Amino acid sequence: MTKSFKSNLTGAVVNPAMQFISTPEEPERQPPQQSDPRAETKSRRLQLLIRPGLYGRVKRGAARRGISVNEYIHVLLERALDE
Repeated sequence: MTKSFKSNLTGAVVNPAMQFISTPEEPERQPPQQSDPRAETKSRRLQLLIRPGLYGRVKRGAARRGISVNEYIHVLLERALDE
């Protein structure tokens, strides 16, 4: 048993359920702030597989500085890219 939907004036099939479904509006995009890179929000995810020994060294380095592993990796990457 199939349902038949009415056609509109252009001949396209109209599904009555579509009147209740809305599409999300696209949010307004704002250009990123270029003045201070540290003012950016951290919104990108990266999954990285590293050897356990290297992770241990990173974790100890972060602990010595009193910061999270995530922040420590940010610092290391920024230094490496600034060279």
